[in-house]
Amino acid sequence: MRVLFTGASSFTGAWFARALRAHGAELVLACRGSPEGWSTPQLARLSMLGGDVELHTGCPFGSPAFLALLERRGPFDLLALHGARVGDHRDPHFDAPAALAANTRGLEAVLDRLTGRERTAILATGSLFEADEGLGEQPLRAFNPYGLSKTLTWQVLRFAAESRGLTLGKFTLGNPFGPYEKPNLCSALARAWLAGEAPLLRQPHLVRDHAPVDLLAEAYARFALSLPSRRGTLRCNPSCFAEPLIAFAERLALALRPRLDRPCRYRVARPPQPSSEPHMRINTDPLPALVPDWDFAASWDRLAAWYRTAFAGETPPTPVPAG
Repeated sequence: MRVLFTGASSFTGAWFARALRAHGAELVLACRGSPEGWSTPQLARLSMLGGDVELHTGCPFGSPAFLALLERRGPFDLLALHGARVGDHRDPHFDAPAALAANTRGLEAVLDRLTGRERTAILATGSLFEADEGLGEQPLRAFNPYGLSKTLTWQVLRFAAESRGLTLGKFTLGNPFGPYEKPNLCSALARAWLAGEAPLLRQPHLVRDHAPVDLLAEAYARFALSLPSRRGTLRCNPSCFAEPLIAFAERLALALRPRLDRPCRYRVARPPQPSSEPHMRINTDPLPALVPDWDFAASWDRLAAWYRTAFAGETPPTPVPAG
């Protein structure tokens, strides 16, 4: 299967692209930026894919370069739209209209090409930050302007794809964690634990849906590769550790304590720090059912090895395997 993939330099994008390759997909990667402008984490994530990846830089979605790539390297079985305008996604001043414009620029021209000489399925990556996603208190509003931009992007894409009768999938992310992650709760805890500290959980009772990124990537690849043979608009909403943050912190501590050789203690804010985000937002499709053969112990091993390398300067005994 031939896949045109956007957003491979992101945390989840690199893992998803690698999982597609592990399943035998022929990948063509279209990236907005170029290596000289990428951060060290972005370069490290792309290195996971190996040196023989077909990478096209300076090729934002919908641009003349992107359209030329479709013409020159097509046809494709799947267009995987993982890239999106992000920046600081928690910034209350995030420009949602500008992000929508960037995410959908040239969409009509792209889809016109997919309904011409070729018929390509489309897969968009969604977020529980969006409105009307997952389970939680009503109304299921967008978390913030970034979530609003993702909501609007999906609705524009959905309308355009369904109008053309294209197969469209949506894979909605909760809170992924794992090697090469962006700064998040897990990395903050692990960094503190390796330094011998007991970090503070400021919002222990928020209910979120955390999932190991390597497990998510396997579910993504299986869903993605099924789409070209299917019809309609299909969704995958993978859920793993759907629980209060204090319960997830304890789960993480139990898994990492023997692997980091640290006590992995934490403190709880009393009273909790107020939050403008919804109290609960979780996904609906249990990941263990989507990938029943998953080895959770090996996944925790990979995570601990990466934390020890990233935050304690240790050399792992073996490279992080492809998984």
